[in-house]
Amino acid sequence: MFFHILILVFALCLDTFVASTAYGTNQIRLSHKQIVVFNVICCLCLGISLMFGTFLDSQIPETFTKEICFLSFLFLGFLRLFDSAICHYLQQHKFIHKNTSFTLSHLNLMIDIYIDPVKADIDQNQCLSWKEVIFFSLAMSIDSLFTGIMAAFLKVSIPITIITTFIIGEVFTYLGLFIGHKISSHCPKDLTWLGGILFILLAFLKAN
Repeated sequence: MFFHILILVFALCLDTFVASTAYGTNQIRLSHKQIVVFNVICCLCLGISLMFGTFLDSQIPETFTKEICFLSFLFLGFLRLFDSAICHYLQQHKFIHKNTSFTLSHLNLMIDIYIDPVKADIDQNQCLSWKEVIFFSLAMSIDSLFTGIMAAFLKVSIPITIITTFIIGEVFTYLGLFIGHKISSHCPKDLTWLGGILFILLAFLKAN
């Protein structure tokens, strides 16, 4: 079961690693406290979705749980692969995103950050304010809200999953910032597709 948790957490934290390398590349600074708060918010969002998913799991007959879990992670895996293509397309065709308007400015900002995490630095002073850290955290937690609901069908331990997510999130954040500072020209631009593959692997592991 812990192996399943590790795959799940690695898939979720890959975005954190890529975002951190982008921050390191652009010399955007994050304090130790901000990194902790960032990962705490991400873990809270994951924990809430896991508890909601556990409630849903309790309402579904046990005979259907395995099939639902398999199909959910298979769908999520392909969605992540597709999501990578969408983000890449929007980054290459920025005029499409600029011409898309949203009623809620905060929602628009979070979508901007989800597509390009560097945009969390709104004033472009290479140092995130606490408000910018919160927006960054919520944008990076979008996947966790959906994934946590599906992950509940794996019967994973919620406390262990949250603790593991926090630890790996912290490691990936510092590692990404370090790599971004040292070898910025070789930083990975997008690893969403790898997260998709991990979710698909998780689906087949659960099916066996």
